[in-house]
Amino acid sequence: MWKRVSMIALIGVLASVAATPVVAGGAKVDRIEDFETVLAVAMPDDFPVASLMRADCSRLIRVERPDGSATETMDCRLNSDPVMIPAFQGSPPKRAFVLVAPACVWFSDYWFYTAGIDVLAESVRYTVTPSGRVHARSEYPAEPLVCE
Repeated sequence: MWKRVSMIALIGVLASVAATPVVAGGAKVDRIEDFETVLAVAMPDDFPVASLMRADCSRLIRVERPDGSATETMDCRLNSDPVMIPAFQGSPPKRAFVLVAPACVWFSDYWFYTAGIDVLAESVRYTVTPSGRVHARSEYPAEPLVCE
């Protein structure tokens, strides 16, 4: 019992110390919780046919550096709610699906939910597991991207 309590306490201390350099360096940290998003779960030749799913996200953490650039990380779980266009409805991947995308592909859920605006990422990398878990990390430059 005491070993478990001490391990939990140690994890809490390490987590608080790990966050300190971000805040001490002048970064701003914000968090949103319990929102929905839509994302690709496959990338076939006829994308987006049978490629998109909705997901419930438990949290998104945005760390904005002093220069204005930012990183967003989010954790989600696929749900069974249909996407708007039935032909685009996907299904959980049979093995882990990883999407690595360049600038102007991914929109920030943070800005959509906090300000109702579309802000494009400089890059994104996310993984969807067969069990439906999603972890995403996206990067944003200090000045919003203007994409064609």
